[in-house]
Amino acid sequence: MRGVGRQPLHAGTSRRRSDDLSLPAPSERIKPNLASIGSGCLAFALAACATANTPQQDLAYERWGKCNAPYTQLERVDLDGRITFLSSNSADRQAVIQCLAQAGEAGQRLPEPVAVRPAGGP
Repeated sequence: MRGVGRQPLHAGTSRRRSDDLSLPAPSERIKPNLASIGSGCLAFALAACATANTPQQDLAYERWGKCNAPYTQLERVDLDGRITFLSSNSADRQAVIQCLAQAGEAGQRLPEPVAVRPAGGP
Protein backbone atom coordinates (compact mmCIF):
# COMPACT_ATOMS: atom_id res chain seq x y z
CA MET A 1 0.00 0.00 0.00
CA ARG A 2 1.93 2.75 -1.29
CA GLY A 3 0.95 6.33 -0.44
CA VAL A 4 -1.73 5.27 2.01
CA GLY A 5 -2.57 8.08 4.42
CA ARG A 6 -0.83 10.70 2.34
CA GLN A 7 -2.64 13.50 0.67
CA PRO A 8 -1.72 14.41 -2.84
CA LEU A 9 0.48 17.46 -3.35
CA HIS A 10 -1.40 20.14 -5.23
CA ALA A 11 0.18 22.91 -7.22
CA GLY A 12 0.95 25.95 -5.06
CA THR A 13 0.97 24.07 -1.76
CA SER A 14 3.93 23.45 0.46
CA ARG A 15 5.32 20.14 1.62
CA ARG A 16 5.84 21.53 5.14
CA ARG A 17 3.91 19.79 7.81
CA SER A 18 3.04 21.29 11.18
CA ASP A 19 5.47 18.95 12.93
CA ASP A 20 8.30 19.74 10.48
CA LEU A 21 11.32 21.22 12.32
CA SER A 22 13.01 22.74 9.29
CA LEU A 23 14.16 26.38 9.17
CA PRO A 24 11.56 29.11 8.70
CA ALA A 25 11.16 30.77 5.35
CA PRO A 26 13.82 33.42 4.55
CA SER A 27 11.30 36.28 4.88
CA GLU A 28 10.47 35.11 8.41
CA ARG A 29 14.17 35.03 9.38
CA ILE A 30 14.80 38.58 8.14
CA LYS A 31 12.13 40.27 10.29
CA PRO A 32 13.85 39.78 13.66
CA ASN A 33 17.18 40.83 12.15
CA LEU A 34 15.71 44.08 10.83
CA ALA A 35 14.22 44.80 14.25
CA SER A 36 17.59 44.20 15.90
CA ILE A 37 19.39 46.45 13.43
CA GLY A 38 16.77 49.19 13.79
CA SER A 39 16.89 49.18 17.58
CA GLY A 40 20.70 49.18 17.50
CA CYS A 41 20.74 52.22 15.21
CA LEU A 42 18.27 54.02 17.45
CA ALA A 43 20.37 53.32 20.55
CA PHE A 44 23.48 54.58 18.77
CA ALA A 45 21.75 57.78 17.66
CA LEU A 46 20.45 58.47 21.16
CA ALA A 47 23.88 57.89 22.68
CA ALA A 48 25.46 60.27 20.18
CA CYS A 49 22.91 62.97 21.04
CA ALA A 50 23.40 62.47 24.75
CA THR A 51 27.16 63.00 24.62
CA ALA A 52 27.21 66.18 22.51
CA ASN A 53 27.47 69.51 24.32
CA THR A 54 25.26 72.48 23.59
CA PRO A 55 26.98 75.68 22.39
CA GLN A 56 26.23 77.20 25.83
CA GLN A 57 27.98 74.29 27.55
CA ASP A 58 31.02 74.65 25.31
CA LEU A 59 31.20 78.36 26.16
CA ALA A 60 30.82 77.63 29.88
CA TYR A 61 33.64 75.05 29.81
CA GLU A 62 35.85 77.55 27.98
CA ARG A 63 35.16 80.21 30.60
CA TRP A 64 35.69 77.76 33.46
CA GLY A 65 39.10 76.93 32.03
CA LYS A 66 40.07 80.59 32.33
CA CYS A 67 38.42 81.27 35.70
CA ASN A 68 38.90 78.23 37.91
CA ALA A 69 40.87 78.80 41.08
CA PRO A 70 42.59 76.73 43.77
CA TYR A 71 40.23 74.96 46.15
CA THR A 72 37.40 75.02 43.59
CA GLN A 73 36.07 72.13 41.55
CA LEU A 74 33.64 72.08 38.65
CA GLU A 75 30.61 70.01 39.59
CA ARG A 76 28.53 70.30 36.43
CA VAL A 77 27.53 72.47 33.49
CA ASP A 78 23.81 72.49 32.71
CA LEU A 79 22.42 72.47 29.16
CA ASP A 80 21.81 76.22 29.33
CA GLY A 81 25.46 76.83 30.32
CA ARG A 82 24.93 77.36 34.06
CA ILE A 83 28.13 76.46 35.92
CA THR A 84 27.85 74.77 39.30
CA PHE A 85 31.10 74.48 41.21
CA LEU A 86 32.30 73.41 44.63
CA SER A 87 34.28 75.82 46.75
CA SER A 88 35.27 75.61 50.40
CA ASN A 89 36.94 79.03 50.44
CA SER A 90 34.74 82.15 50.20
CA ALA A 91 37.55 84.31 48.74
CA ASP A 92 38.15 81.82 45.89
CA ARG A 93 34.40 81.46 45.39
CA GLN A 94 34.05 85.24 44.91
CA ALA A 95 37.07 85.39 42.61
CA VAL A 96 35.59 82.72 40.33
CA ILE A 97 32.14 84.36 40.27
CA GLN A 98 33.71 87.74 39.43
CA CYS A 99 35.91 86.24 36.69
CA LEU A 100 32.92 84.47 35.10
CA ALA A 101 30.88 87.71 35.23
CA GLN A 102 33.69 89.64 33.51
CA ALA A 103 34.01 86.94 30.85
CA GLY A 104 30.29 87.27 30.15
CA GLU A 105 30.48 91.05 29.61
CA ALA A 106 32.34 90.72 26.32
CA GLY A 107 30.42 87.78 24.89
CA GLN A 108 27.26 85.76 25.12
CA ARG A 109 25.58 85.86 28.50
CA LEU A 110 25.15 82.68 30.47
CA PRO A 111 23.03 82.05 33.58
CA GLU A 112 24.56 83.06 36.92
CA PRO A 113 27.02 80.47 38.24
CA VAL A 114 26.16 78.56 41.39
CA ALA A 115 28.78 77.98 44.08
CA VAL A 116 28.14 75.23 46.61
CA ARG A 117 30.10 74.05 49.59
CA PRO A 118 31.41 70.47 49.57
CA ALA A 119 29.48 68.08 51.79
CA GLY A 120 31.07 67.97 55.21
CA GLY A 121 33.22 71.01 54.43
CA PRO A 122 33.57 74.25 56.41
